[in-house]
Amino acid sequence: MYRKASIDDIPAIVQLKYKMLEETGMAQRLLPDFQQLVEEDYKAFYLANTAQHFIAEKDNQPIACAGAFIKDDAPYRYLKLRSYGFIADVYVDPQFRRQGIARTLTNATLDWFLEKNIRLFRLVASDEARPLYESIGFTATKEMGMFR
Repeated sequence: MYRKASIDDIPAIVQLKYKMLEETGMAQRLLPDFQQLVEEDYKAFYLANTAQHFIAEKDNQPIACAGAFIKDDAPYRYLKLRSYGFIADVYVDPQFRRQGIARTLTNATLDWFLEKNIRLFRLVASDEARPLYESIGFTATKEMGMFR
């Protein structure tokens, strides 16, 4: 069972986000006040109606989440579409994986975007998650990145 998150769920969402970053080896790159900064930003996004998370729970405890963020950064802001949906914070607790939870939550973000008339979607996929996103309809792009 999943539900639309409320602003009161943000601390739990940030905890799931941190677990995801730990699993991917990114936690050591975070600022010491990571949790406070993310909570403040997410609350502002929720109040501006530019973000929404969906949560799956087991025994009233969050076990998974997926976030939808409406973005209008360059170069998209100069296109007729102007904004796009960015999917982030897709995380499922390891003991609940391979049960379709990530798919369900990702589809919930897509539905939320469509309600907002957002038609272009982006995300960053791990190698493990790539087949899931491809099965939903995402395709690889020509975007490249570098970290030094």
